[in-house]
Amino acid sequence: MSTIPEQYVKIELEELPLDRKPKYKIGDLVTVGSGTHEHLYGFYLKEGMGLITEISAFKVLGLDTYKPQPIYMIEYKINWAGKKDYAFILEHSITLIETGE
Repeated sequence: MSTIPEQYVKIELEELPLDRKPKYKIGDLVTVGSGTHEHLYGFYLKEGMGLITEISAFKVLGLDTYKPQPIYMIEYKINWAGKKDYAFILEHSITLIETGE
């Protein structure tokens, strides 16, 4: 038994179950933090603010022993504010900035 997935398969956003649809959309202004809103981890992440420019979804395969239901990951391409850099960030490390619209 392994805790490392066998593979990640890129899928279309339309293939995600209703309860796993992306929380954010292209054009949203967000902040990125290390970890989740409840726990700090992932010190390798670059923190900052940016714009979502792309959304991808992945199905995780090979963890059936631990979780019989499929595991899905949502990844966002964030273009950093004021820079020409971007990063790919998982959904749990993103917070929407309310713009009042």
